[in-house]
Amino acid sequence: MAQSDPTRRVGRAMAWGVAIGVGAVVLRELVRPREEQAQLVDWQRVEEMALSRCAEASDPPADLSRDEAYRAIQAELEPLLVEALGPGSAAPGTRLYPGLQAVGRRQWVRFNIRIFRQMFEPLEKLQRLIPGSLMLSFGQRGISRYLGLILGLLARRVLGQYDPALLGREPVETSSLILVEPNVQAWAQKDHLPLDELRRWLAMHEMTHAWEFKAHPWLQEYLEGLLNQVLIGRLGDGHRPSRLELLRTLTIGVGQQWKAIAKVQAVMSLLEGYSNLIMNDVGRRQLPHFALLEGAYRRRQQERTPLEKLFLRLTGLEMKMRQYVLGERFCLAVRDAGGPALLARVWEGPELLPTMAEIQRPQLYLDRVKAR
Repeated sequence: MAQSDPTRRVGRAMAWGVAIGVGAVVLRELVRPREEQAQLVDWQRVEEMALSRCAEASDPPADLSRDEAYRAIQAELEPLLVEALGPGSAAPGTRLYPGLQAVGRRQWVRFNIRIFRQMFEPLEKLQRLIPGSLMLSFGQRGISRYLGLILGLLARRVLGQYDPALLGREPVETSSLILVEPNVQAWAQKDHLPLDELRRWLAMHEMTHAWEFKAHPWLQEYLEGLLNQVLIGRLGDGHRPSRLELLRTLTIGVGQQWKAIAKVQAVMSLLEGYSNLIMNDVGRRQLPHFALLEGAYRRRQQERTPLEKLFLRLTGLEMKMRQYVLGERFCLAVRDAGGPALLARVWEGPELLPTMAEIQRPQLYLDRVKAR
């Protein structure tokens, strides 16, 4: 074996030293305070980008007959869901189901931008701790572009949504329970589905989400705590962070944030899976064309173009799509093993929520709960 050349070692060490020095200068320049106020997200740019990509030129006109149809759907479904779900742990007299409303794609974009803006408020308060810098400027452009692209894409695909008004804020609209009517109609036309039944079936899913939050008040507080950890990590505990600690929290995150993200993913998988379970249980009994609807839904999940699959993977939305599948499998496995009473235990409190590992392997959850 050849002897190591000491001059090469010195040269390599010198090169590393130079590289580290240059890196320090670059980082210092990136984070150096500048005169302009830092702004994490350019919300006007997000809205413009999303609206330009949502494939809807203007807001749809008012449609009184459609609005009446939605009120009739809700009036029909509420007693069916009360029977299937029960009252939960909400105080007597709690209204479990907000008014169901139809919206257009552009309305959905604005609806969600207002939600995001309110949820990002804790981060925006932290902006005052850092004056403007090149790193924040680059980050702003990247985050703004990412949100605009995501919202523009989803506006063409999302069928419905429930806004639980997290982080102590009010719902952004008079109704926080919506279906995106152009997308519902487009799907019904494409797969020759009965529009009225499709609306009712999708409404079951979103109304179940409302029940999950309204009938279990502890769930909102639990998720709010997790979201605060995800957004600001330990920066919300009152201590004044260093510049690098703040930048790290706002970019790659810290251990506490990643643990909170895993818990949020587990809760969201449960919520989506449980809502799918209920919409299918009730839909199977109430909708004459349920088999047709369910088959179209399964195809919709599988039939994506290669470009669409790539985009979902790169943006992280693929994980969101998997939440429906994994969550429904978990709920079915728990119910099959112990009946509805065992599955209902997930709503008793945070300590009985499944972890992500238990969502993926329901037997782990069954072993833990049966041991209590």
